[in-house]
Amino acid sequence: MTVVFAHSLNFGGEVVSFSIERTSRRKTVAISVGYDGVRVLAPNDLDDDRIIKIVRNRGPWLLRKQAGYRELGAAPIVHEFVSGETFYYLGRPYRMRRVTNRSAVATEVAARGAHLIASSQPNAEVEDVRIGLRRWYRQKAIVHFAECARRMAERLGVETPSILVVDQSKRWGSCDAKGRVRLNWRLVMAPKSLIEYVIAHEVCHILERNHSRRFWRSLEIIMPDYEERVRRLSRKGHLFSF
Repeated sequence: MTVVFAHSLNFGGEVVSFSIERTSRRKTVAISVGYDGVRVLAPNDLDDDRIIKIVRNRGPWLLRKQAGYRELGAAPIVHEFVSGETFYYLGRPYRMRRVTNRSAVATEVAARGAHLIASSQPNAEVEDVRIGLRRWYRQKAIVHFAECARRMAERLGVETPSILVVDQSKRWGSCDAKGRVRLNWRLVMAPKSLIEYVIAHEVCHILERNHSRRFWRSLEIIMPDYEERVRRLSRKGHLFSF
């Protein structure tokens, strides 16, 4: 039998709510963070104080994970990669059309009109199509992100950063201590205005590593409507993923 209790902890003004699920099947505490919240799985014989102490010690990690899920918005849509499904590119919806190409070594994707044509072998697995579509998006992302980063850096008056297109499913972008900007390839599905926001945000971190008042002021100067773009990305972010 699993018994569930609801708890919350305050980390510097930010509240993390979580459930504790006790089960005889567990010997240690496990913490998971997802779109449905924070779950703590614990052994039946471990008291609340000990469990809460373990959760509190994972505070920084929990806050980072929750921030990532908030940034992406709702849970992503589940795709089956079949004809008729909708995928987005630069904010525009495209219908997938799968076609047979017996000479194809791997699934090849091309945008034609309002469709994304996925061309592959007759017996191609769903995973083959997913990989082909992801490869196509990454190729497009490299071009669009580099040009946008150049424009944002020019507005801010800094050198254009190195852009790395990566697979980071819980974040749209990040900027490391060396000023290199990492961008989630899925971002290329979003409208250009939202791509610009994410890249502007990360470019501003070249000047200010944290989210200080100076950081937000720099972002506001080069993008006065950034708050509205944040809200739109939060509302629509789940559409731009698979």
